[in-house]
Amino acid sequence: MSMNIVGLILAGGAGRRLGGVRKADLRLGNLALIDWVSRALEPQCSRIVVSSGSGVVRPTPGMVCVPDADGGIAGPTAGLLAGALWVRANAPDSLMLSVSVDTPFWPHDFAARAMEMLAGGHDCVVSAFGERDYPTNALWRPEPLIAHLAAIAPAPRGPRIRDAQTALGARRLDYARTHAQNPFAGVNAIGDLLALSRRLGHHSE
Repeated sequence: MSMNIVGLILAGGAGRRLGGVRKADLRLGNLALIDWVSRALEPQCSRIVVSSGSGVVRPTPGMVCVPDADGGIAGPTAGLLAGALWVRANAPDSLMLSVSVDTPFWPHDFAARAMEMLAGGHDCVVSAFGERDYPTNALWRPEPLIAHLAAIAPAPRGPRIRDAQTALGARRLDYARTHAQNPFAGVNAIGDLLALSRRLGHHSE
């Protein structure tokens, strides 16, 4: 199965649990998290865009920032819809790989493995590690996602990405079978960033 993939970095969060610091700007080692993720995605994607939500995100030079539409659905799902609409307009027939900006150890083989799973006619493959799913980190067929989300009435919050994946019959790609450490670990508190920092010297996956 050979298709182009557009990488969508979800970076629209306001970082409230981190004292108002946007996750994209947090540094791990000598790199901002957004740079860690973009470097991980470059070998797997033909283009990379950044979902900036309603705020301002500093993308890596050459990247496109895609804001949420005014008056539409809210939250991370709004970023997915904005990204999928961008893919339809600018890279038709491409798949979309969405990745949270705080996922610095994104696995190098995710796109290839997920594409094999999509070949069975599925519309989404979601990342997982053991019993936990990571809904923001997934490979999508944009058109079914657009059709599902466009039919949902705007609301102050939601819908949840997890609900969209359930509606699309998402399959799980579980890395606990091949990786000792969770490659989808993110940052919700400073302690999480410290935990990721301790992994730097051992990161080779």
